[in-house]
Amino acid sequence: MSDIDKLNPAVTIVLDKERRLLLNLNAMAAFEKAAGKSLFALNTEQLSATDLRSLIWACLLHEDRKLTEEMVGEWITPANMAEIAARLTQAFTAAMPAAKEETKTTPLAETPQTQ
Repeated sequence: MSDIDKLNPAVTIVLDKERRLLLNLNAMAAFEKAAGKSLFALNTEQLSATDLRSLIWACLLHEDRKLTEEMVGEWITPANMAEIAARLTQAFTAAMPAAKEETKTTPLAETPQTQ
């Protein structure tokens, strides 16, 4: 993966044409402005259709600033919703930093005492 790919971890999705979902700070802010709620406060088990549409739209804005939520909503149907949800999950995963290996530390209680 190139440095650009690490900074721009977009996930390919087919809607009206092949597009790329990108969850970056601009997408997060666009979602928050459209939905009136924080992306980090979302309960994915209670995600509304409006929230889902807004989130996908926000993740597509990097390609086309003229997209509207209604345009994106026309491309999503029950037939492709599972695939879109899977791709959106991939976009979230790609955007998150890799877990860092924990550094081993010795608890204070186990630290050898010097006299």
